[in-house]
Amino acid sequence: MDKTDRKLLQILHKNSRISIVELSQKINLSRPSVKERINKLVEQGIIKNFTIQLSMEHIKQTITFFTELSNVTLPVGKVLALLKGSPYVNEVHIVSGEVNYLVKATVTNTTEMKDLLAKWMEFANVKSSVVLETPVANQLHFFNNDC
Repeated sequence: MDKTDRKLLQILHKNSRISIVELSQKINLSRPSVKERINKLVEQGIIKNFTIQLSMEHIKQTITFFTELSNVTLPVGKVLALLKGSPYVNEVHIVSGEVNYLVKATVTNTTEMKDLLAKWMEFANVKSSVVLETPVANQLHFFNNDC
């Protein structure tokens, strides 16, 4: 992956709907070259998929929170099935340290949050923090040339 690929990824990261024409203009390459580079990045597994970011406020899910699950009493497979099956769960991270899982969820109201946390309390110790603001989100950095 070279400097041009990294620039291409940064542009796509900000807006995956950008046209090939616009991309080619921004990185000074022909449209076929840009398309070929994107295809190669997909084939190499560097680009996993093209996606969207929703405005949670516009879909009425206004409370985002992180929950630490520790001292979990269920097997990993059951925990992951429960978390993946929840329409409120956005992300699940298996982490090191005293905490087993870090879960990001978004709900419409505090009743939904309370009910969700009560379900999780049946199999784990639960510690939650509500997101007040997200001043930095979804950044992409390249720290070296050997990505």
